Amino acid sequence: MVIIGITGSIGMGKTTIAKILNFCKIPIFDADEEVKKILDNNVSIINKIKSKWPECIYLQNNKEIIDKKKLGKIIFNNTKEKEKIEKIIHPIINKKRNIFLQEKKKDKFRLVGLDIPLLYETKTNKICNYILLASASESTQKDRVLKRDGMTIDKFNKINKNQLSDCFKRKQKPIIISTGFGKTITFISVIFYIILINFKLGINK
Repeated sequence: MVIIGITGSIGMGKTTIAKILNFCKIPIFDADEEVKKILDNNVSIINKIKSKWPECIYLQNNKEIIDKKKLGKIIFNNTKEKEKIEKIIHPIINKKRNIFLQEKKKDKFRLVGLDIPLLYETKTNKICNYILLASASESTQKDRVLKRDGMTIDKFNKINKNQLSDCFKRKQKPIIISTGFGKTITFISVIFYIILINFKLGINK
C-alpha cells in the first residue's frame, strides 16, 4: 500500500488536493477533521483542557464545550501553550491514523492519502511514499485566507508563523502542486501524478 501525504501551509489549497484524491476513490485520513471530532466529543480531552485552560470551557445544554476561538488565541500567542495542547492531541491523532492505515491495508487499497497540515512538523512525512505539497504565491495565499469567516491579518500571520515555511517544504523535494492557476489546472496536475504513481506501482509489481 502506497501512502500519499497531502500538506501545505494555510490557504495553499491542500483541501482541494485531498478532495481530488477522494474523487479518485482514494481513502483520505483528514487530521483537521479528526482534531475537531476529538475537541467536540472526547470527554477525556475536554477534561484535560478544562484543567489547563478552564476559561476555554462553557456550558451548552448541560454539556461542557470547548471554545475553540479562545483556545486558538492561547495557542497561537504562546509557544509553550501550543506544545502543551500538542502533547494532549497528537498521540490520539497518531493512534487514529495508524488504525486508518491498518484498516485500509487490510481492505487491500493500493493508495491512501494522509491530509495533514503539519506533516513535516510532526515528522509524518517519514512514513509517506509520496508527498503532494499544495503551493501558491504569497498574495494568493493571503487573499484566500482573509476571505474566511473570522480571519484577520494578525491571526493569519500567527498561524503562518506556527507552520514551517512553504520555502522549507519545497526544499524537502515533494511533488509540488501549484494551486494558483485555478481548480481545473490543479485537478489535471493531481490526476497526472496519481496516474504516474499507479504506473510505477504496476511496473514494480
